[in-house]
Amino acid sequence: MRLLIIAIFMLGIIAISYLADRKYPRFRIYIIPATIIVLCSIVGIASWLAPSNFNRISEEQRLVILNEQPYFITWYNEYKKNIEQLDRYCTMYHKIITEYEDNIITADVAVDRLSNLYNSCDKFDKSIQDMLPPAELSKINYTLTYEILEKTRIYSYKTKETTRQSIDIIREGMAQNLEKKDVVNNLNRIYAIEGPIILDINTEVNQLKNNLTPSE
Repeated sequence: MRLLIIAIFMLGIIAISYLADRKYPRFRIYIIPATIIVLCSIVGIASWLAPSNFNRISEEQRLVILNEQPYFITWYNEYKKNIEQLDRYCTMYHKIITEYEDNIITADVAVDRLSNLYNSCDKFDKSIQDMLPPAELSKINYTLTYEILEKTRIYSYKTKETTRQSIDIIREGMAQNLEKKDVVNNLNRIYAIEGPIILDINTEVNQLKNNLTPSE
């Protein structure tokens, strides 16, 4: 309603300015700048006043947000531990592949370490399949949190599957007496195709932080 009143008021000023310009053409040099100044002033005042009213929330809404905060914070702190663990698995994978490529470890050792890593990844992957957001969250925050979990599950699954396929590639290389460079090329190819992409959850996390921060 306020914006409608401002728009009508601005149109009125423009109309009056037009009529004044037609009736008093000698004062055109004053009428036009004055109109511009008035319009800019109205827009400036409106933009200054609008945000304070827009951001205002009721006391009931504030209490709802404050009630959700501890549940999400507790969940997120636990979730970050899982992310740190997942990062360690990815680091371990690259370390094993790099040492194998640089002839620091043999193919047998690489397979043995990758197998242990796969078992850990598989156990971790199963543990996050049943994870759910806190039931105390509102619908929109529950959905955002669930999207974070879904992205994490995809990342975890790809990490596990890349590890499994890397084991198969090295074993196949040993069985067929393939040259080392061919095995490494196959490892690089499978990671480029099946490897996990960046776990980008910034959009969801930022939105959740905004939703769970009471406006002044």
